[in-house]
Amino acid sequence: MNQQNETIRPSQLIYQSGPGAIVELLYQSVIVKSADQWQTRRAPQEKDVRITSFLGVDHVRILNENPDKQKIKAVEFPKWKICPKCHNMTNYDNTNCYYCARKNEDDIQELYASRFVLACENGHLSDFPYEEWVHRNKPCTEQSKDPRLMLKTRGSSGSLSDLHVICLHCKHSESLGSIMKPEERENHSLFDCHGERPWISNTAKQKCNCKMKTTLRGASNVYSPSVMSFLQVPLTASSSEFEVLYLVEKDKENFSKAYLGMGEAGLEMACNFKNIPSSFIPAIKQYLDGSITLAESSTYESIKKQEWNTLIQEEINEERFSSKKVDIAPTLVPYFDGIFRVDSVPEVQVLKEFTRLDYIDRFTDEEAKTQPVVITSDLKWLPAVRNYGEGIFFQFNLEKLLQWEQTEQITSAIVRAYNTQREEFKKSPLDILPRQILLHTFSHALLQELAAHCGYTMTSLKERIYANDDMYGVFIYTASGDSEGSLGGLTNLAQSEKLLPIIIRALEKMSYCSSDPICSDGEFEYHTSANGAACHACTFVSETSCEWGNLLLDRRTLININPNEKDGYFDQLLEM
Repeated sequence: MNQQNETIRPSQLIYQSGPGAIVELLYQSVIVKSADQWQTRRAPQEKDVRITSFLGVDHVRILNENPDKQKIKAVEFPKWKICPKCHNMTNYDNTNCYYCARKNEDDIQELYASRFVLACENGHLSDFPYEEWVHRNKPCTEQSKDPRLMLKTRGSSGSLSDLHVICLHCKHSESLGSIMKPEERENHSLFDCHGERPWISNTAKQKCNCKMKTTLRGASNVYSPSVMSFLQVPLTASSSEFEVLYLVEKDKENFSKAYLGMGEAGLEMACNFKNIPSSFIPAIKQYLDGSITLAESSTYESIKKQEWNTLIQEEINEERFSSKKVDIAPTLVPYFDGIFRVDSVPEVQVLKEFTRLDYIDRFTDEEAKTQPVVITSDLKWLPAVRNYGEGIFFQFNLEKLLQWEQTEQITSAIVRAYNTQREEFKKSPLDILPRQILLHTFSHALLQELAAHCGYTMTSLKERIYANDDMYGVFIYTASGDSEGSLGGLTNLAQSEKLLPIIIRALEKMSYCSSDPICSDGEFEYHTSANGAACHACTFVSETSCEWGNLLLDRRTLININPNEKDGYFDQLLEM
């Protein structure tokens, strides 16, 4: 591979261009090496106990802080390249066509990378075996010679069947028309997986019994990252043992001294100082004695609960995090217990692992066939980025929410359709609460309207849904590492006189859709996803903004769209 220095944004390394991803550079196609082969020693190390205990690592390295001192490594992939003029193929490391230059030294033709690669469900990746394909039915008469292949188009349809691989030794040719057919995949050994992992090394192979699938090198399912998002909010003492132990871990040295010096009396004094109820002293003793660990009780839901407990505080002013409860317009009081302006919030996004051909479940921690992004490092770590943003947090009225959940009659059909879809993909069904669909749909409606007023683009806004038995809120925020981040445009809209018309307008827009009446009927036979009255024309937002992949949405949970409906949570608000 020719040595090239190109710049790539840290956020790209966390998402579409991480370890194991195929990246198109200016002059060639490469695959990014595993993160332990990067030069990231000068990247700041974040050891937030909430992040490290959940991920099971020593630390995460913040790539977008001090980025000029870091280097990312990549190798050429796929190896097969084709000349656009003479159509000769080569798997050597040259970037220009040798055959065209041999005929005319001034005729410099840049090679382009092969369009096809082989991938398996276990995450392995290989070059498409052009030589084996062209000779799969007829062995080459000159097998001792190096392969000489040519890729030519015969026909005008533009389909795969028009592409032919030609062996220049024996003159035999084969069409590529059936390279993606399942029967070819099952019947030929050339699709057997050899466990290749070119992002690690040419010799880093794993034992694998899968059949590989032919796919385009730029297909979206060739690389699917698993990115975990954490808000770095201040720790608060709450009714959760998990959160209390976080507080103890943050100040473990002083708690240990108090425990060793004065026993339970010392722990009681330390708990009083930290506003921790004395009922947690037995759990703290077990933690300090090593009987229990944070990792044993750490779940993503417990981390979000800690965020929830911080977000509902009336006012917090710390170095990195600042929030304040704002006045609510009288007409919104029946629907919200509180609205909070969050002026500053750090978000850490960590690349945990990645998959090929399949996508990681957004809702559960079910085991997937993943590949790690850090392979050989002795000190366990993961790559991450940290961005600072702002947002508005909406805490729904619990009494009205419970009343709505007892009377609504539309979400059960959505949950059944979604779980049926999960079963088709051999995933376990989920217990989806009605409030999850309501809050998610409200978030999408508000995302679209806020983007029109706050000065940020839609892709710069994100949602964070807090919806289970003891959480009932939506956090809409921006955290961008590029030109947009924390400019004040979003939090400025948290004023009651500005927010009320925005919410009303967002709800009014949910009353109509260019796909009505098909969309508003919510009939699943017309849909390709598990949603009710929701589609691209009305409710869907960009994938970077949505936490749940545009699933579990229904406009009818917000307002009554069709005659005789009575399930809209905000319907009386529009009648005022």
